[in-house]
Amino acid sequence: MFNLFNFFNGLWSFISKFLLWFLVFTTPIHQFLITIYVLLLVDLITGIYSKVVIKKEPLTSKRLKDTTTKFIFYSFAVFIGLIVDIAMLGDSELMLARIVAGYIMLTEFQSGIENISIITGTNLWVMIKDKVTELFNSKITKQKNENN
Repeated sequence: MFNLFNFFNGLWSFISKFLLWFLVFTTPIHQFLITIYVLLLVDLITGIYSKVVIKKEPLTSKRLKDTTTKFIFYSFAVFIGLIVDIAMLGDSELMLARIVAGYIMLTEFQSGIENISIITGTNLWVMIKDKVTELFNSKITKQKNENN
């Protein structure tokens, strides 16, 4: 009995030290992960509302499992980007982790906007695209005028 207690005590000590090390190691990417988790949550809520309430589709466990899978593997993808950044570029820039996280964030942002478009009945994605295009065109025009 005493050996079993020592085993679990040592196991708990190892797990707590590993988790603390992992949290310290992932500190540079915690903002990316939090943003991804918030976007996943927004996508989940808007997706459930748009599919179940608006389109009257049944809520299935497969769809909820997809969100859990994305939560886990998106985290892995950003973490792998961090590891490659540290190994190849040093840990100051985090370029690959930023690219991976940015792509995931934009994908989840687009999914949330599509769900909100279904809920509200307006095509927000087209409106956003038009505003961004207008913003870029005005910046380009302004820069051309400054150069002339």
